[in-house]
Amino acid sequence: MTVAGSNKMDGAAAPYEPTANLDTVVFSKVLDRDPETIHKIISACENVGFFYLDISDQYSATLLSNLEKLNIVMKDWFDQPTATKRKELAISMASHGYKPIGSQAGTHGGRDGWEVLKTGSFELAGRWGLPPVVEDNLQTFTSFQSQCHYITRVLLDRISNALGLKGAQSLNHFHRSDCPSKSALAFLHYIPMDPTGGYAGHNVHTDYGTLTLVFAPQWGLQVLSPPEISPPSSASSSVSHDSDESLDSGYHRGHNGDQNDQSKNLQSENLDKEETPEAPLEWQYVEPRPGCAVVNVADVLRFLTRDRLKSAVHRVLPLPDVDRYSVTYFLRPSDDVEFVDGDGRLTNVMDWYDRKNNMYEASYGAQDRSLLIGGLYKEV
Repeated sequence: MTVAGSNKMDGAAAPYEPTANLDTVVFSKVLDRDPETIHKIISACENVGFFYLDISDQYSATLLSNLEKLNIVMKDWFDQPTATKRKELAISMASHGYKPIGSQAGTHGGRDGWEVLKTGSFELAGRWGLPPVVEDNLQTFTSFQSQCHYITRVLLDRISNALGLKGAQSLNHFHRSDCPSKSALAFLHYIPMDPTGGYAGHNVHTDYGTLTLVFAPQWGLQVLSPPEISPPSSASSSVSHDSDESLDSGYHRGHNGDQNDQSKNLQSENLDKEETPEAPLEWQYVEPRPGCAVVNVADVLRFLTRDRLKSAVHRVLPLPDVDRYSVTYFLRPSDDVEFVDGDGRLTNVMDWYDRKNNMYEASYGAQDRSLLIGGLYKEV
């Protein structure tokens, strides 16, 4: 299995519309601190919350090799009887263990149609509670997780510097290596579309961590975005380098800051087209791209930047006749981090995770849709 867009995998080549027009960032240029590339990252994070990350250079060969090995291993693991997989049931839905199909609300009123095996980074480092499939392939899992962590930390460092957040204000300060976190590597399997509507996809949500790195060679991922939007030019991005436009030190631990228009209500309950006071929104497919992963902004990064960066609202729809597989790395802050949430309340990382996880497991009708999407809009 390649990173994305392989014609060898069912569901990879079919046309899905409308498609999101996302920027592509070349990781080797991120490493080089290329100014135009950094502008492009900030612009994408401010406007859509999603971008492609080109990792097709020769230095990514080991990562892609590890990815392919683990995809083969995990596809076999998902083919096991449910009773066998349930032996690895998650101790914490936030980071570690197995989530079976149907344990959360789905996309159209029923239950969800996906299962996942998560391996927490902290647990992997401590060799604690690892499923046999991880123990048997420990070197590959560890290497791949470390590579994903490196990529997301480099991106976070570039974002922090571009926003003028350094020293105690640095975003890296909230992702300390000496403190546990709920960062995790996740392998996901989506069953084909259920004709009865009983089990369908992955419900609308925002991710609750910092940055998400997604390897998805098949269609199905959708982002809520203005129709026919073109990525803003890199020159238009308001990046600050040690200027008075940088975010001040009060953006965390109790400082509410200015709330922007993202907190305004969505007026429509229609999931196929949403509307805000500023612009209509619609569900757009994220096209699988050869040699590219997808990166999206998550809730805590939005909160730590006082709503400057956009936590992308997204969902996953099932494919008509084939299984869908993806691999995701969630970079999340240290467990002791505090921030002001979308409702202006001081909260901590663990409380935010628990609130969102509990809401995921509620029935479709009982869910607080605003909480699912991090308070970004009041209704979806």
